[in-house]
Amino acid sequence: MELIKETKLIKRDKSEIEAKEFLRNKDLVGFFFGNRSCPWCLGFTSYLDDIYLKLQKQGASFEVVLISSDDEEEAMFGYMDQMEIGWPAIPFNCDVRQKLIQLYDVQAIPALIVVKKDGTVVTKDGVEELEEKEVEAFSEWSRWQ
Repeated sequence: MELIKETKLIKRDKSEIEAKEFLRNKDLVGFFFGNRSCPWCLGFTSYLDDIYLKLQKQGASFEVVLISSDDEEEAMFGYMDQMEIGWPAIPFNCDVRQKLIQLYDVQAIPALIVVKKDGTVVTKDGVEELEEKEVEAFSEWSRWQ
């Protein structure tokens, strides 16, 4: 989390929000790695939208940040426009994107890395865990608190 603390995240309307403000009071953060041209990412994005809405209705202290691997900034915004939720993203030209990919050793997309607010990794298998357990996965992740 230290890595993105001073980063300004970008929303799909191209406005910015400070990461530390957006993530304030969130116990868990999901770094979602994906892109618009990946059919598996598009499918999982829709699924993650649904799970996220269920978690928010339950009062879950969880937020998602997009780390796009699109080749162009406009493709990233196009991907964000396809999302029901429209999570903010690490800006396209920000070196933090590549640092997060390296830090979490992301080898394939979609990927969902869930971390505690102090940056401790809870799981690198968030995609698989959500697909298998749905909202119950969040309950398991929360036990790390």
